[in-house]
Amino acid sequence: MYAVVNDSSKFKRLSTDPTVAREQNLIKLLNRLLKEKSITEQFFKMSCPKGSNPGRLYGLPKIHKDNIPLRPVLSAIGTFNYGLGKALTNILSDIIEKENMVRDPFSFVEELKASPKSFSNYKMVSFDISSLYMNVPLDETIEIILKNLYETRATPPTIQRDDMKQLLIFATKNTHFLFDKNLYDQVDRVSMGSPLAPLLAEIFLQDFEKTHSSSFTSMDIVYWKRYVDDTFVLIDSTFSAKDICTKLSQFHKSIKFTCEEEAANTNTLSFLNILIQKQPGIGFATKVHRKETFFGLITKWSSFVPKAYKYNAISTLVYRAIKLCSSYNSLHQEFRFIRKLGTKNGYPINFVNSIIRRQLDLLYNPPAHKPPTPNTDIVVVRVPYFGLSSHVYAKRITSAVSKQCPQKRIRVIYDVTNRIGTGFTNKDKIPTLIKSGVVYEAQCSKCSDSYIGKTYRHLKTRINEHLAEQKKSAPPTYKKTPPVVKRNASSIQSHTTTKIHMTRFKTGKLPQPKYNLSKDHLQDLFENMEFVDKKGDQTIPKSSIARHYYSTGHVLTTEDFKILLTEKHRYRPLVKESLLIRKQQPSLNNADRSVPLYVYPG
Repeated sequence: MYAVVNDSSKFKRLSTDPTVAREQNLIKLLNRLLKEKSITEQFFKMSCPKGSNPGRLYGLPKIHKDNIPLRPVLSAIGTFNYGLGKALTNILSDIIEKENMVRDPFSFVEELKASPKSFSNYKMVSFDISSLYMNVPLDETIEIILKNLYETRATPPTIQRDDMKQLLIFATKNTHFLFDKNLYDQVDRVSMGSPLAPLLAEIFLQDFEKTHSSSFTSMDIVYWKRYVDDTFVLIDSTFSAKDICTKLSQFHKSIKFTCEEEAANTNTLSFLNILIQKQPGIGFATKVHRKETFFGLITKWSSFVPKAYKYNAISTLVYRAIKLCSSYNSLHQEFRFIRKLGTKNGYPINFVNSIIRRQLDLLYNPPAHKPPTPNTDIVVVRVPYFGLSSHVYAKRITSAVSKQCPQKRIRVIYDVTNRIGTGFTNKDKIPTLIKSGVVYEAQCSKCSDSYIGKTYRHLKTRINEHLAEQKKSAPPTYKKTPPVVKRNASSIQSHTTTKIHMTRFKTGKLPQPKYNLSKDHLQDLFENMEFVDKKGDQTIPKSSIARHYYSTGHVLTTEDFKILLTEKHRYRPLVKESLLIRKQQPSLNNADRSVPLYVYPG
């Protein structure tokens, strides 16, 4: 990973955290575009950041490759430009063309079945692009996007071209992250984890394919289908796949291809977890393919998770087998493998067989489609999973709602609170002071008074607001200025001159001219000067912590604040803050809750 972040052409180490500054600059741009009606209110709400954090870089091991290299992944959720990336995705998705794209393995198998039988006489080759996201040139891709939006389209977007470019730069190039307690800026290439990453890579590769399509024909490429960075290609058997791979890598300096040819003895090639077997003159046979690194581990039957999780662990395997296997023989072999796999993971054989029968029934006897009931509102209820008690609780909620509100339909989702993965941290921790969406407590170190609050912004911003009154009332510090001694004593005048630089303002007016104040004038000013005690004319501060300071003189510092819990959902901090206030009853809180508590209404 250090080899990745030390690449100066793609990353730059930072000495300060630019999160707040970049967040404010983006908000300023979005406010201007909203005022000009270049963007909608919905776009603004989705893009406008609040309390954002730096991204966090970590590595995922590629256990199927030699020496187990790490794939760099950027966790971008919560960054200042994450919402902007999602909003731009809705605009840029129309640029994507579906001609050479593979949506998923199931649609690819359907396309192979529908292809001409003569295609089975060609050689199968798989081309892979090395580190695609880390090699997509951002400047070039942004220009491709602008050309598509403002030159190719009949009706360009309402956002001006320069503003769209600025938004794209905000969403891509201004990306900073934490790695091993150090801050880095990604100055080029697309970061994995960004909402725009798959879209930008697809736009760049589609432009690459259009530009060099004539060269594909000259190399006798008759079929080209790509899924992100993996491409399935059919070429003339007389051509060398390695030579074609070398030519493809020469088309662009940022893109390097690797290739894998079909096995000569079996006429097979794996692509997207599909084992494709060429049958010359007949067509293609397909079945499920698993890599050598597959260890046979799925969700255990003894796992403390809802039964629906265990059902889905088997049903997804069965569904994939039905969709990918092109013959009854290969389907039968896959069912045998699934039964054996389920048994090794503790599943009752009857449970596995029942799922296989159900999936086959859905295939051959699909249920009649039920039109949605008008005026039915689906409400999702997330219930923490604690076993039987969670099922009973969910059943009671569903029953109560169906009786009281027939137009509502409850969909229960069980959340597994404690997972094994939570005990292994592979990301940097976000510094406490820039966390957002927190419920915090401030406790005076000189007495037992405390205050509980919540904030969706950075914690340090809210702390500074609490301590602002203290800083205003703090005694000023004076710094004695040493006298300036000039070498030429004759230049010392008998009066003091205050100089004002003559600078022309934007209005075109000049400032007032400089004044010459004699010693007598200065003496008179000092003798007639009145000092006003602002403390005696203080308005009552809104902050409870500031009022505590004025009544007791106790000074709080940043160290007196601590985070009680973190919650990213918009409404939950209000509820949790209210529950904590009710439980702990802090003396400095004026209200006993932030929102009505229907469970604890007292």
